[in-house]
Amino acid sequence: MMYGFAPLARVFDPVLAVVSFAAALVCSMGATWLSCRVELTRPAAELIRPKAPKAGKRIFLERITPIWSRLSFLRKVSVRNVLRYKSRLVMMLIGIGGCTALLITGFGVRDSVAGIVDTQYEEITLYDYAVSFEDPQTAQTAGLFLTEMGREQQDGLLVHQGSADVSSDTDVKTVHLVVPATGELEGFVSLHSGQRDIAMPAEGEVVLNYALAQALEIQPGDKVRLRSDDLGTMELTVADICDNYIFNYAFVSPGSFRSLLGKEPEYKTMYLNATPGADPYQEGVELAEGEGVGSVAVNAATRQQIGGTLNRLDLIVIVVVAFAAALAFVVLYNLTNISITERVREIATVKVLGFYQNETAAYVFREMVLLSFGGGLVGLLMGKALHAFVMSQVVVEGMYFPTTVFPASYAISFVLTLVFAVLITTALRGRLKKIDMAESLKSIE
Repeated sequence: MMYGFAPLARVFDPVLAVVSFAAALVCSMGATWLSCRVELTRPAAELIRPKAPKAGKRIFLERITPIWSRLSFLRKVSVRNVLRYKSRLVMMLIGIGGCTALLITGFGVRDSVAGIVDTQYEEITLYDYAVSFEDPQTAQTAGLFLTEMGREQQDGLLVHQGSADVSSDTDVKTVHLVVPATGELEGFVSLHSGQRDIAMPAEGEVVLNYALAQALEIQPGDKVRLRSDDLGTMELTVADICDNYIFNYAFVSPGSFRSLLGKEPEYKTMYLNATPGADPYQEGVELAEGEGVGSVAVNAATRQQIGGTLNRLDLIVIVVVAFAAALAFVVLYNLTNISITERVREIATVKVLGFYQNETAAYVFREMVLLSFGGGLVGLLMGKALHAFVMSQVVVEGMYFPTTVFPASYAISFVLTLVFAVLITTALRGRLKKIDMAESLKSIE
């Protein structure tokens, strides 16, 4: 049973585009709403006049003497200005945090998708070939086949593998049904959930993978019905839920067949490990020439096919990250420009007091860097939530994408936000030079 992976790009593209636009729109509308709400409550005559400076008051940091006493005068002024204007502080944190969140989401999508193929075929699916026989096999005939191929008995595992429907009270899904002849899968398939190992299910039980359990809305202890036209119907208890990212599986013991269906399963498939150092494709051809062999599935080929499909998503991720970076740059530029415009008289007064150009720039832009740092920290939390939402909307039949963001992605997104802030403050230094010191002489009418 195979699933189509070509629509993956079409699934991710609109979802990410819509989410990116919605997030940007929400951040922009939120910041605009906060600013307009404050302005519209003021009298019209007051809006015409220049804004009067707010009365000074103590901030909470001043009460922490060991920290406050070690700050220089100008740094104290910057910290007080940041915390003094609450509406601007909230607007900046939301705007900058939203940009950081979009960057994290773009990188996070790549992190979630990139590693599933390696994880699937290095940590979960451990066998290299699935040899399908034309007729059912026994332990003796399977042993003869392995001897004929020059293999040891421990190199192969005889299993029943076929298609079946698993149903709950909410839905029905088609899965790979796997029943090992020995009752164990050790060395061929690793059943685990995170770092916790999962034992083969007991009689009357079944182990399902996480994506399947999520789709059927079931948990360990719930009842499910497993049905096949060739086998019949079994009602089983979900013993546990295992990690699996590609295809849906149901693992059942031979005892469940005997007790619930009254017959032995037909073992027509053998999981086989590759010879160390051998070419998997050449070895697959040799296995296909064995007596009674119908077909051979080479996991290396499946891995390459799925990996190639997922790699095409890189372009989508690059576009998302590029637009998020551009949005971050625009938002930071506008917020910084607005801040300078609102504080022209204050900056002119500082220049009249004798501040040099570098000192004036440090006085103004230090606050922007502090706000960018704080917005970046807020964006880390927003990005985690936004990425989780995006991944929850990406549903591809037969595949499961974990919600994973590598620490490096958080670090890169945060650093990019600070880099944009530094670049913008550098670009706007010329704006400070053009401020006329005569502005400081203008008073409120």
